[in-house]
Amino acid sequence: MDEYGHVRISDLGLACDFSRRKPHASVGTHGYMAPEVLLKGCPYDSSADWFSLGCMLYKLLRGHSPFRHHKTKDKHEIDRMTMTMSLDIPDGMSCEMRSLLEGLLARDVCNRLGCMGRG
Repeated sequence: MDEYGHVRISDLGLACDFSRRKPHASVGTHGYMAPEVLLKGCPYDSSADWFSLGCMLYKLLRGHSPFRHHKTKDKHEIDRMTMTMSLDIPDGMSCEMRSLLEGLLARDVCNRLGCMGRG
């Protein structure tokens, strides 16, 4: 986190320059990859990072990935859950945290927090 409170996440093994072209390959950790990354051949941009941030925040709060229940190890099953599973947010979670998680974990990039207006 920088001095302005901006979160910076990096995995330099997967870093790429979006200014030249959007990646098409599905790279990342299953259970943290955004739906647009899982769609083979579909270009994506930094919107996928906001989804991954939501997954990490969810795991910090709940102890598991939002789309990887029961210690599932099968990558195809994890991907299927990422694309179809309803987000389970406990009733005791604050309205603000619920809103943040729902915004970051929106499957539709157009509705995802951080992506509206491209930032």
